[in-house]
Order: sequence, then structure tokens, then C-alpha cells
Amino acid sequence: MVPPPTIAHQLAARQREISVAEFFERNRQILGFDNPQRSLLTTVKEATDNGIDACEEAGILPEILVEIAKEGEDRIRVSVTDNGPGILRKEIPNVFARLLYGSRFHSNRQARGQQGIGISAAVLYANLTTARPAKITSKVEEEEAAHVLELFLDTQKNQPRIASEDVVLWDRPHGTKIELVLKARYIRGRQSPYEYLRGTAIVNPHARIVLVEPDGTRVTFERATDEKPPIAKETLPHPYGLELGELGYLLKATKRPTLTEFLTKDLQGVSARAAKEVVAAAAIKASLPPASVHGDDQERLLTALRTIPLVAPSSEGLSPIGAMLIKRGLRNVLGEARPDFFAPPVSRPPKVRGGFPFMVEVGLVYGGALPADQSIQILRFANRVPLLFQQGACAITNAVSNLDWRRYGLDQKGGSGLPSGPALLLVHVASNKIPFTSEAKEAIAEDPEIDREITLALQVAARHLRTHLSRRTRRDLASEKFAIILKILPKLAEKTSHLVGKEIPDLTPVITRIMDVVNIETPVTSTPDGVWVPVEVTNYTPRARVLELFVELSPDLMGKASFEPAPDGTEPALGRAWWTLPKLVPSGKTRLELRFPAKTDVEANDFDWYVAGIDESHLLGADTLPGDWDVRLPRTIVEAAEAAEAEAHATGAGDEEVDYDAAESSASAAEDD
Repeated sequence: MVPPPTIAHQLAARQREISVAEFFERNRQILGFDNPQRSLLTTVKEATDNGIDACEEAGILPEILVEIAKEGEDRIRVSVTDNGPGILRKEIPNVFARLLYGSRFHSNRQARGQQGIGISAAVLYANLTTARPAKITSKVEEEEAAHVLELFLDTQKNQPRIASEDVVLWDRPHGTKIELVLKARYIRGRQSPYEYLRGTAIVNPHARIVLVEPDGTRVTFERATDEKPPIAKETLPHPYGLELGELGYLLKATKRPTLTEFLTKDLQGVSARAAKEVVAAAAIKASLPPASVHGDDQERLLTALRTIPLVAPSSEGLSPIGAMLIKRGLRNVLGEARPDFFAPPVSRPPKVRGGFPFMVEVGLVYGGALPADQSIQILRFANRVPLLFQQGACAITNAVSNLDWRRYGLDQKGGSGLPSGPALLLVHVASNKIPFTSEAKEAIAEDPEIDREITLALQVAARHLRTHLSRRTRRDLASEKFAIILKILPKLAEKTSHLVGKEIPDLTPVITRIMDVVNIETPVTSTPDGVWVPVEVTNYTPRARVLELFVELSPDLMGKASFEPAPDGTEPALGRAWWTLPKLVPSGKTRLELRFPAKTDVEANDFDWYVAGIDESHLLGADTLPGDWDVRLPRTIVEAAEAAEAEAHATGAGDEEVDYDAAESSASAAEDD
């Protein structure tokens, strides 16, 4: 008689392997599919990121079309089309219907996605909630027709199942389109596909993105530049980021004949000199085959690699946005808000965390139609991807909240928490390995090195804001003073002259002595014949001035503009033009004009005016030339500026504003030096 199975045998009989697809099917909230609204956003996000990544790797300027339509009460059809290089037929099922299948997981470089989970998880969610297959259309340039496959994801085997297949003619030379029907809900708000694509357009100004919403509304985020971002280069692993098991795997997998060659050629940052010091410190023969190093020898080797000074990890694996493109992206997308001030974007030098390089970038805008009675808006990005959820759990939000914004001109109760005011902050963290709080990649985990870099970048941007607000206050006071003088003095002169029986004198020299500013007036006038911007520069200072006048506007407006006189220089791609003005004697004036075709949408806020050759304390109606323009000024301008500086120094004028947070930034300056 066979004895009855024990409890242990019964439990053992129930054990079976769980596929990764089954795991995520039951834990889909980990990947961002926990409710209908968020599931739609995650689907759009993954498909859009894949399309932009594919275009960038192929050197193609991205064109992304996202179409969202209702199918019944609680179902949404999502279609995302890109103009990338396309996907080979044999790879289509695995790319879209197999979890943990991708090309970037083992690549040590910055990328939007790496695990090979995102788009397959969207297919899994669509299969699960509507039992409808994902429809994939893809065409590579070398083929005449496109392959169309309908796919399911077999969760028990984590393998694709092809429901149907066809070959069709497609009016695109190359590209990929994915169509999904899923249980979802479309709401246009801060956590919607619209906001995600808007944020994507800001940090990817080289992409053209079109969104068609369920009600038929078509929103286009036009490309702001044809300049493609630098491609992040794949780099070797750095010893500072290796764990013991990872080192053991590399030692066994390498084909190098000796340990020294392995250290210098398969690892990053290990020079020949450092390799000698490492093997000596680990008490291991340099000529040993790498595969023979294990156990205690392997542990001593890792300890030596972390002890001996090595070259820091290379930042070639990063692809930052760059200061110029941050500003251009913000201008392009935030045009309707018409902010008064765009702070010079901040790009911190690359730093190292856990053996992986990272860098922080910050952009700040202020004023215009941004709400003044609400908390400032924070646009969070990681590797050029917007982060819309879990804002309160993100290291970026915490760094913003912990900074005392009151000293920079914003309201902040108690000196902590999100400040209030008409401002928007963009914070981008780029790294080979972002420490996300979860697989959904919606928030960056707390980390001392990252927090410090974010804080230092925020301080630089905030100091620009404080300078702008201080300058604006001085300018408003000067404008008010100027208006009062122009209103009162002529009346006073008229009455006085009438009393003494003499002609009304020329008041320009008097105004000059009182004001001591160069005044720039740039009104915008619309007529049936066109739009024109007369620019009048008046020297209300007691000394002759040689000035360089600059204007910056959108490249589109730049292409429509005509100038009188012609500029001395232009950069059409950047929307910039400049003139060397004739020498202005005290009370002297000069004039130039910009003209645009009739019905051109032009407002005063579309222009940024800058002047070189005079300090900001003697300038009204424009700003001094930003230092990041990298413009070679004419020698006459340089000499005039030097003479003015010498004169101010001799008279004790031009004292600088006190930097109240110098102590906070001193550590940054010392480190950067």
C-alpha cells in the first residue's frame, strides 16, 4: 500500500516556474498600468519613446503621429506612427510581444528605455483588457512593401503568438506603426498624453510631434531645430560600478589572455600604471588568465579596483539636451504663455555616482501668462523622458522644495515646500543608470550626489531670476521716473517761458543729465500693409556711446522679417540679428526698423533686445548681452565698454549686488575648479 503523500510532497507538487509575463500580468501596476487613465498614458509614452529612439539611432529627424480614438464606453484605440528605419519582419513578434527582449539592456549608455519591457507590457495590457491583438505595421527602406502582423503575448511562455500576417503597400519609405485597443480613459490634464507629448517636445526640440485627440482636435508641436542631439556612445563598465558577481562574470566571459589586458581593455578608467598597482595591491599575478581569478582573489581584486585612484567614468555615454536647445524647446512650446524672462539654462559638469556618470540640467522661465497665484510648475525629466506621476516622491521635487526661494524673489511659506509665483522649472537628469523608484520609471529615488547637483543647478538658475527681478524693479522705477520727467518738465518749461517771455528751451540736455540712461523703445504697430517694429535708441547719458544692438526672435519670424538698415550680422537658425550703431553723442538718437508681412502674428514679447557696450544700470528697454551668445564684438564696442568700466571704477559706481547664497555655492566652485 502506497503511503499517503506528506504535506511537503503536496506543497512540492504545486510548485512551478512562473514566466516573467505572468508575473507582470498579475502585477501590472508596477509598470504603470494600474488604472485606465494612467494605462493610456503609459501606452503612448512607451510607443513614442521607442519611435524617437529608433529615429535618433538611425540619424533621422523624428516625426511622431499619435492618434487616440474612442471605441465604446471604456475602450480606447491608440495608434502611434514613426518615421524610423523600420523593423525587420523576423524581429517584429519578439520586439512587441515578448517581455525582456531588447537591444539596449547590455548597452552602457544613456537611453530612454533599456529593459525591453515597455511596449510589450502595453501589448500585454491590451490583450488582457480587450482580448484584441496588437496590430504592427513596419517597413524598412530596402523593401517595397510593409509587413502587417497582429500579435498576442502568450503569458505562460512569454512568447509572441501571431494571429494574422499580411504584406501591404504603405505610402511611407520607412517607419513603424502600432495600433492597440485597450481599456482606458482619456482626460486632458496634467497627467495626460497631451502633457506628456508637450514635455517630450520641449526636451526633444528636433522632433515634430502630432497628437489627434478623441474629439478630433489636432495638436502639433512643430520641430524647433534641425540639429540632432549627440548620440550617446557605448562605454565599457567602470570598476566603481561593479559588484562582485558582475566582476566574476566579466572575468569568465573575457577573451583577453592576461589579467592586465582584461583590466586595461575590458574596463573603463584603468590605465596600464593603475593596472600594475591594482594587481600588486590584490597580490595576484598580472599574467594569470582572467578566468582563473575567483574566490578570495576575485574579492581582493575588486577591493583594489575600488581603492586605487582611477580615471572617472567617461561622459561620452550621456546625451544631454544642452543649454541652447533647452531654451529653444521652452520658447517653442511655451509660446502661448509668453514668459517675460528665460533664464540662461544651466548644464552642470558631469559627475559620477556608483560608477556611472550623470549630469543635471535646469531651465527656468518667469512671468507672462504663467499663473502667479499657484505653486510653480515643475517639469521633471530623466534621459529626455517626462516624469508625470509620483511628483511628491521624486528627488527633483524634494530638491526644489528644500531650497529657500524667498531670497530669490518667490513666495514660499516657511522657507520650504514648493514656492508660488508665475514661474516654470525644467529639471533634467541624464545618466547611464537612473535610480528610479520603480520599474514604471516615474520618479527618481533620493541620492546624495544627485540631490547635491540638482540643488547647485537650481541655485544658479535662481540667481539669474533674482537678478532679473532686481533689474526689472530698477527698470520700472526708471521708466516711471522717465515718464514723470517727460510729463512735468515740458509743462514747467512752457509756463516758465511764458512768464519770462522767452522761447521754450530744448530740454534734451536736462533730461540727459537727470536720467543717465540709454533708452530703447520697440513698439509693435500693425497696419493693413504689414507689421512694423520701429526701434529708437536715445543716448540720455552725458558721454558719447558706441553700442551694438541685438535682437532675438523665433527662426520662423526671422525668415519673414525685413530690416532697415540691413543687419551687420545674422544667425537665421537661431533667430538672431545685430547692428553696430553709429556713435551716439549725448542726447543723440538713431533709428532702425523691422517689417513683417500683413497679418503676421507678432507681439512685443516675441522679441528679446540686448545691447553690448553699456552696463545694465545705464540701460532702459533692453538687457545686456548674455554671456552665452559667444559673439565676437567689434573692437570699437570693446574699447567703449572698457572705457565705461574704467570711468565707473574711477567714480566708485557700479557696485555689484550682494550674493546672499555665496556660501552655498562655494563648494560647487571649488569642486569645478
